Amino acid sequence: MDYITAGYRVPWDDNLAKKAEAIAVGMTVGSWTDLPDTKKPHLRRFLGEAGAIRHDGESGVFEIRYPVDNVKPSISSLLTVMFGKLSLDGQIRLESLDLPASYTRNFSGPALGIPGIRKKLAVRGRPLVMSIFKSENGRTLSEFREAFEEQIGGGVDLVKDDEIFMADEAAPLRDRILAAEEGLARREAHTGQKGFYIPVLSGTPKEVLVQAEEAAEAGAKGFLIAAYTLGLDILSDLQAVAPGALLVLHPAFSGGQVASPSYGIHPALYLGLLPRLAGADVVLYPSPYGSVAMPRDESLKVAQELRTPAVQAPALPGPSAGIHVGILPQLFRDFGSDVIINAGGAVHGHPEGTRAGAQALRDAADRYQDIIGEVTL
Repeated sequence: MDYITAGYRVPWDDNLAKKAEAIAVGMTVGSWTDLPDTKKPHLRRFLGEAGAIRHDGESGVFEIRYPVDNVKPSISSLLTVMFGKLSLDGQIRLESLDLPASYTRNFSGPALGIPGIRKKLAVRGRPLVMSIFKSENGRTLSEFREAFEEQIGGGVDLVKDDEIFMADEAAPLRDRILAAEEGLARREAHTGQKGFYIPVLSGTPKEVLVQAEEAAEAGAKGFLIAAYTLGLDILSDLQAVAPGALLVLHPAFSGGQVASPSYGIHPALYLGLLPRLAGADVVLYPSPYGSVAMPRDESLKVAQELRTPAVQAPALPGPSAGIHVGILPQLFRDFGSDVIINAGGAVHGHPEGTRAGAQALRDAADRYQDIIGEVTL
């Protein structure tokens, strides 16, 4: 029988073996000692097993092996079994997951991934550049079109909506898509550069799927989705209604799970492994440098989980928040070329305007090899 092995971190306690055993039973068959002997043989194959315990500073780390038959092939099922009611403890962190191939092969992963995105954009050997719309709420369609043209005029590869853009009555989704695709087509005809407009989808899960289907019919080639508010399985649902669309995952609402070193879920799992399984092509998350910085080792582990060889295509990491040209040499050294430069303030706040801000980021991406050489001297 195959097992899913989950690692947990808790405050050290001399009775930790008893706690681990209680979790192994409670998260699988619910009870064991109280079960009638006649039921035990039937349920034994569903029973979890407590593994080795080690002392790590003030913490204890232990593993639980869960029979793979206990978990359905969905992120919601996986999280419910591995961390569902355990999360109510308040002093436990899901630290690691070792998933057997018999389980992970049920997930299609990114539809495009890094190879597919690079093929669509015809870009090799440099980081990709994505600019963020700012102050979108209430913006008219003509204002949208002007701001979009300024961003793509600077040479960015992708332009995405802001995740908090909800008040779109003056520039409805379909109209924005048509305007953006026209602008991208003109740029490609003039310069040869391909690009993506990534509109945000918001609402209930049902509304989001309807929006995606209608947007795809209007020509949208990708979407921004705050899937942590909807459940990561929405990503595979989006793949079904908009096949081949580029799915950019925003980390909104994930902080409650990843910000604490002693509670929640390790960022490498919650922002790396799980969204890649679910189908995210690009995952945005805090960089080690910006306004909501993540510890460097954790940020790098997220990127590792997104890009490490697996059955699923590698997803593109987007270390974000406070990214500007001055940070890029360090970002390049830490993350390499398979990364997306995701910036808003650095684009629109440039003293010479939005187009100049976009161009500065694109120029730095084009100079990736030179910059890496300078950094490593």
